[in-house]
Amino acid sequence: MALHIKRVRNLERDQYWDLAAEVVSQDETEEIVFRRHSSVEGLATAEPRPDAFLILLIMHAMKTRQDIWLDQPVDPLLLFNMRGSIQKLLQLCFPELERVKIEADPRDETNVVATSDHVATGFSGGVDSMQLIHRKLRDPCLPSKYCVSMLMHHNVGSVYREEQYRVNCQHTKAFAADFDLAFAGASCNTAKYFSGYSFLETHSLRTSAATLSLSPVYRHYLFASGTELPLGLSSIPTRVLDASNPILLPLLQTQEHTFVSFGAEYTRLEKILEVLSDTALLSRINVCARTTHDNSQFLNCARCFKCVPFLLVADAVGKLKAFEKNFDLATYRRHKSRCMTNFFIAALGPKRSQTNRQVAWFLRKHGSETISTTSRFFMGFVPNPFTDSQVKASVSNLQNQS
Repeated sequence: MALHIKRVRNLERDQYWDLAAEVVSQDETEEIVFRRHSSVEGLATAEPRPDAFLILLIMHAMKTRQDIWLDQPVDPLLLFNMRGSIQKLLQLCFPELERVKIEADPRDETNVVATSDHVATGFSGGVDSMQLIHRKLRDPCLPSKYCVSMLMHHNVGSVYREEQYRVNCQHTKAFAADFDLAFAGASCNTAKYFSGYSFLETHSLRTSAATLSLSPVYRHYLFASGTELPLGLSSIPTRVLDASNPILLPLLQTQEHTFVSFGAEYTRLEKILEVLSDTALLSRINVCARTTHDNSQFLNCARCFKCVPFLLVADAVGKLKAFEKNFDLATYRRHKSRCMTNFFIAALGPKRSQTNRQVAWFLRKHGSETISTTSRFFMGFVPNPFTDSQVKASVSNLQNQS
């Protein structure tokens, strides 16, 4: 059996320049479409290429034991890595996958796309992407090659409702406009090709495929990593592909584009403290992980497993009032006791949430007066995730700017 990727082409639909391909499998033909938009020209005239579809389908092919055939040539660097290192890395994370053959011609190395010089990053408004933007705006040591000039917002499976995607996308677009950054994005229904795997398990491949579908509008892409380097490298043989980002992302590069993991050297707590130190970003934070969007006036529900740890740290350092417009603080205060119960379950239970353990450490050291006596008691049972010296610099930096 084989997956046959053919007829890769550009389609103009409602002022969008889509990238489409036909995929033939077991005598069935379906069309896969990346719906693309960009404030930078180039999507309409660029040569359509199959590279994004190869990234999108590689895990599906390995799971269903189907080789991949491509009618059009593939970037030689990507093709080389797809045939070897990438599949081996995927097997380390997901042992049930099997190696497959990829039948394709390498693209002529002189046949390159004329891209823009933009440095792009995927942007949700969460802690990982906000810390990257903070560095872009504040860090004079950041190489110009990695100075972000474009925000991307993709719809590849992180939200369950189209309404939530539209709200989040508009938030990113407005942020880009306010900070004079270019804006682009791609949408694709990726669920079928990652059946049996959660979004968090396969985030890297989904996002990389969407990003590569926008090939003409950027040159470098920074992937704001949510997995800390020490935890990630030691846990690659797990079912969380993002843990391998420092290794995987460079393997997904092409002749025209680089993919770089950013932020894995920082703990989650360090990122939260760094973002909290930047007043210009506070009213724009969007960390919420609710599965539905309720059309309320608040971007963040203030009670989910992502909102609560963030607000606990903000409360401890006296920054809570800054979030009156984008967090439902009344709900946070009303449900704080119940949310703390869930916080401890995540920290002490099978999930062993490192974020919650880091926040618990911080509250024991710097914010115990903002939580109840009962919560302070249970904080003592949360394992210490690191030594004091690991976040000393970040704490000092926040205190100096407060």
